[in-house]
Amino acid sequence: MKPLKTKKFSKPIIYCKYLDDGTLLAVDKDTTARYLDIDTFATLRGFKLNVKHTWYKNSIVSCSDDGSFFALQSADCKYSQVFDTKLKKSIIKVDRHNGEVSSIAVDPQGKYFFSCGEDGKTFVVNIKSGKLSYTLPAHIDEINDIVFSSNVQYVATASYDKKISIFNLLTMTPFAKLLSHAAVTKIKFLSQHRLFSIDKSNDAIIWDLKTKKIITRLKGIHDDVLKVTASENFLFLSTVLGYVIVYELGDYKQLSRKFLDMGSSITMIEFNEKSNELVVATESGILSSYNIYEGKEQLQKFFDEKKYELMYKFVEKNPFLQYTKPFIMMLAIWDKTVEKVIKLLQHSKSEEAKFFFKEFKNIPSKSSAMKKIMQEYDEYNKFLLMIKQGNISLAYSIANKHPSYKNSKAFIFLEEKWRKLFSQAQKLLLEPKGKEKANELLASYRGVSEKTKHIQEMFTKSKVYNRFKNAIAQKNFKVVFELVKVNKYLKEFPDYFSVLLLGDNLFIKANKSIKDGDVHTAIKLLRVLEDFPDFKTDAKKMIIDIENQGKFLKALDDEDFINAYELLDNSILLPLTSDGAHLNKLWKDDLAMAEVYAASGDIVEIDGILEKYKNISSKNMSLATIYSWAYNVQIENAIKYNKDKDEIEKAIKKYIIFFGLEDHIVSTFEIYKSKFKDTKLNLDSLKKGSKELWRPSMRVLSILE
Repeated sequence: MKPLKTKKFSKPIIYCKYLDDGTLLAVDKDTTARYLDIDTFATLRGFKLNVKHTWYKNSIVSCSDDGSFFALQSADCKYSQVFDTKLKKSIIKVDRHNGEVSSIAVDPQGKYFFSCGEDGKTFVVNIKSGKLSYTLPAHIDEINDIVFSSNVQYVATASYDKKISIFNLLTMTPFAKLLSHAAVTKIKFLSQHRLFSIDKSNDAIIWDLKTKKIITRLKGIHDDVLKVTASENFLFLSTVLGYVIVYELGDYKQLSRKFLDMGSSITMIEFNEKSNELVVATESGILSSYNIYEGKEQLQKFFDEKKYELMYKFVEKNPFLQYTKPFIMMLAIWDKTVEKVIKLLQHSKSEEAKFFFKEFKNIPSKSSAMKKIMQEYDEYNKFLLMIKQGNISLAYSIANKHPSYKNSKAFIFLEEKWRKLFSQAQKLLLEPKGKEKANELLASYRGVSEKTKHIQEMFTKSKVYNRFKNAIAQKNFKVVFELVKVNKYLKEFPDYFSVLLLGDNLFIKANKSIKDGDVHTAIKLLRVLEDFPDFKTDAKKMIIDIENQGKFLKALDDEDFINAYELLDNSILLPLTSDGAHLNKLWKDDLAMAEVYAASGDIVEIDGILEKYKNISSKNMSLATIYSWAYNVQIENAIKYNKDKDEIEKAIKKYIIFFGLEDHIVSTFEIYKSKFKDTKLNLDSLKKGSKELWRPSMRVLSILE
């Protein structure tokens, strides 16, 4: 595949990001940042920080979506820092880790800076104030990666401790702890509900965050993965050997093991959803851009000319083309052709059938399929003859040998006749001396193995059918399916097919009712579907979603914001609705205002802003985080301005009773000890509370009082 554009740099590009202003930020290993024109890769502007990095497998550079804040870790990994790109100066420095900084991130909205270390800790700094806001739940080993969900509701960290920790930034509570790996090296949100992860053994997993379970394990990764990116439909993995591996995110099949071969290790990979361009940077300093749908115009031309063989050859060169409209339309034509051919073969018109295949005959995969279809129908006339002669046993034997016959009108007729006779036999068994007549009615099917077992079962359990019919009549579908589970022969009755059809119709009607806003009818229908095994799980989930959304909307109508936020904070789906997003924005705006005052330790102002949230239990952890931050600032200020030593120590003790021995206060205590070296205070011996147990009613105006 040829690149759309290529540019050579003197140093490898280790970070790329499409910014809100329409430029591409490209940063090299010496932290020279360039803002590139996305169409030409021409440098528009830039800056140099001259921090030389030798290790860049982890996230060591990061930037907000608007480009305002740029973060990096030091060359010796001893600290991390944030630069204001407009002021062109460093505004934050984090050197709190016990050991090296291992991974960093600025959240996409540019509000917080996350510094992760080999100590397993993640310090979160409010960028506006420059103050430490809180810490994420710690890992017990080095953190290798940190990523955000698209709406920045969740942040995930991956560690050598084999765990992936997901934290809800709206409620300030842990959301999930995923464990099914060796040391986890890379993670990526694929959607709000799906996460990709890979470990040092190249074991790759797709997670369902709604269930917190594994969806699938990806196969075919035989090289160390350095970088990860994704589009809506595809996952791209770049490797040490310079290959780009691609997976389709529908059925998770590997689309290509070597979509690109760059010739040297890939240092960065990024995808532009708007232009369908994949940007790849290599160790050799090359930055290239590729249109993943390269050749689509030529493919359309081949389709218009009915040159299907050339379309397949073209797709072999670029597998992404099989997801384009021309190729999908060609596959639809193939499917219709197969239907026509089979109909002709079922009418013994093999020569006409061959004619319809002419446009596909030179395509290897289709040629083998055509040959198989033609061979499959060699015995079709014999199959029809056996039916005509009443040799039912041999007719079924031929149909079992050639499964495609089971879609023919002849076989469907055969099955309808069987079900009709089977039903008649069951009714005869309920009559006095009806057993002999029933036996005679089904005699021709006794040589058909799959029918014989049902016949034998029916004769030994003749009364079960009555219970089955009564349960259907009474719409007691739970009993219906319990009977079917124990008595498989009941599946042969037309009554059973009617029940299955009813289930399909109810599901369609339920979805239509949801779409029309008629939730009462939808819930009524879904309650019935809870007794249908095929719909049980979906029905229960849909009922919960509908009920929660109904409760949420009612709470909004009633201006019951306490209940509305409780429902919103405990749902994965409600934050995706317009009402949910609006309510979350109000909360985020208030939280941002409160953080401004927390940075100065002003409890009175925080109270005024957050008063309306104090009775919402799902906000307790967020409130505890804000107040603990403010109290910590009060203690830091007391140390800075040489307040009374005993007063400061009492405040530290009170803080730990309130919030526990967390990283925040431990760091402040280290500052205190450096100033008051004669202190005898031992934090480990103190009585400890926790943020989980803290409540707004416990707040005081000053931790020093």
